[in-house]
Amino acid sequence: MNNQWYSTLAVITGAYGGLGEEICKQLDDKGVSLILTGRNSDKLQQLKSELKNVVDVLSGDVADMQFRDNLQKLLKQHQSHKHVFINNAGISDVNFLQNQTDEDLERMLQVNLLAPILISKAVLPWLHSANSGKLINIGSTFGAIGYPGFSGYCASKFGLRGFSQALARELADTNVDVQYLAPRAVATKINSNAVNHLNSELKNKVDSPQQIVPQIISAIEKGNSEQFFGWPEKLFVKVNGLFPKVVSGSIKKEHQKIKQILTQ
Repeated sequence: MNNQWYSTLAVITGAYGGLGEEICKQLDDKGVSLILTGRNSDKLQQLKSELKNVVDVLSGDVADMQFRDNLQKLLKQHQSHKHVFINNAGISDVNFLQNQTDEDLERMLQVNLLAPILISKAVLPWLHSANSGKLINIGSTFGAIGYPGFSGYCASKFGLRGFSQALARELADTNVDVQYLAPRAVATKINSNAVNHLNSELKNKVDSPQQIVPQIISAIEKGNSEQFFGWPEKLFVKVNGLFPKVVSGSIKKEHQKIKQILTQ
């Protein structure tokens, strides 16, 4: 085991999703003790059976208050020298805003933004109780680049990025580090057929979970407060921050193709 992970207990939301499952597997290989959470208890038990170091599982919806209450009760039963909490659960509803339902938008913002904020608040005492604590928020390149068809999703990830930055500064004098780690497109079931078609037509690079998770774990080990992954996407993040009109001009050239694919 990497000494950095010695005596570490990690909790992962959305544990059996494509990205979450790979995070669990690679941390398990490092000997990290794991608590798995997700909505489907059968899938959690199946994943648990495939891993060596799972100490507990918790089924429930991250957007529900009952889940947070149950999580707090569960964490009181599990202590270690190092605590890591990974807010990984997320959903995506991609379309032009006028074609999305209010219910789908509300659900996406609840799961991707409000739930991580409220869960972070709920688990802070547990993170503080260890010798060191890490709160990891899994973001997206779209947490720094507004993209047509992704306005609601971008809002949730921009918000998560701002929350992570502010909380990191708020906890600067404590034993808890906050990290916002943002992959580019990842090949998981969160992507609709339209999104897969869009990535193919625009020749967007898409990472497999097996490709991106080692980079995420490396960033956790290094303690980077914020990191975007993938080239040239992380360059676009910097350009968008300094010269947003340049990025707008580039995206505008593909606007009709994006609109056609996402609204067909």
